[in-house]
Amino acid sequence: MNYDSQRVAETKDRIKEAFFDLYETKKIEKISIKEITDRANLNRGTFYIYYKDIYDLLEKAEDEFLEELVDKIKGVATMILRGGDIHAFMPPLSFYEKYGRYLKVLLGNNGDPNFVYKIKNFVKQTLRMLMLQENLPVVPRTEYVMEYMASAQIGLITLWIQRDMEVPLEEMGDLIREISLHGPVGYIIGRDSEE
Repeated sequence: MNYDSQRVAETKDRIKEAFFDLYETKKIEKISIKEITDRANLNRGTFYIYYKDIYDLLEKAEDEFLEELVDKIKGVATMILRGGDIHAFMPPLSFYEKYGRYLKVLLGNNGDPNFVYKIKNFVKQTLRMLMLQENLPVVPRTEYVMEYMASAQIGLITLWIQRDMEVPLEEMGDLIREISLHGPVGYIIGRDSEE
């Protein structure tokens, strides 16, 4: 990375950090560009070089997270479809751990309700593509199954993030794997019989 592109990346990171600092405590419509640039120690003109408005900043930040998440999910989903093990779940969980602060805001009370919809669509598109690549048969009501899987995963991850990731990463991976393989009732019954 050359000096100029590094400076651009650092400037965008400062803007994004300042925005999320404010977004943690305020609704987006209550955040001003002046507040963001003051917090980032930049002038307003610098903000407008990279973003049209606050909503453009939000969308670009979400897209950046989703792009990285989809890359992680592709590898994991392929391993799972081929009968992979627990470690297949670790890359996306480490993504959530890395971006937990931002995701906690985006998935929280002041967050963007559209973000969950975007995540689910990315997950479902990725699963569809991988099912085709792996020549897996399309089962009846595949869309419903994918919706269930995506919603369940996102709900579980959202709870984990909102609770400050109190469950250790590997344990969370185990939990997701077991629930995914055995279903919630199978997981509960299986746990009950172990005790």
